[in-house]
Amino acid sequence: MGQTILIKQQWTTAQKLKALEAGGKKRNRPAGGWIADLAAQKRAITLCGPCTPKFNPARVGYRKEKEFPVVRAKCDGCSTDDLFCTLYIYEEIYSQVRSTAEERRALAKSREQRIQRGSL
Repeated sequence: MGQTILIKQQWTTAQKLKALEAGGKKRNRPAGGWIADLAAQKRAITLCGPCTPKFNPARVGYRKEKEFPVVRAKCDGCSTDDLFCTLYIYEEIYSQVRSTAEERRALAKSREQRIQRGSL
């Protein structure tokens, strides 16, 4: 019976972050299929300028991040590193972890009204 030997390795922060990245689409695979797989897994999708018009976020329940208009990332469509990618986040996850500017304004307004009434 074979034995397994485990060797403890010191992982750097860069190595940990690299392990969290998606592997990227395989060679000779259409980008549309890879994007559809990412959308089915409800992962964040980053697309460069030429790939952005090819993706319909509303059809798969995604939302374009507007407060951060560009992100530096590897495009999920063509696998190029780009300084001006667009970030798309799944709608349900977006509403759980982010708030829109309108929601924050409404919250600030309600707080202001409570302070004026004297009930905080």
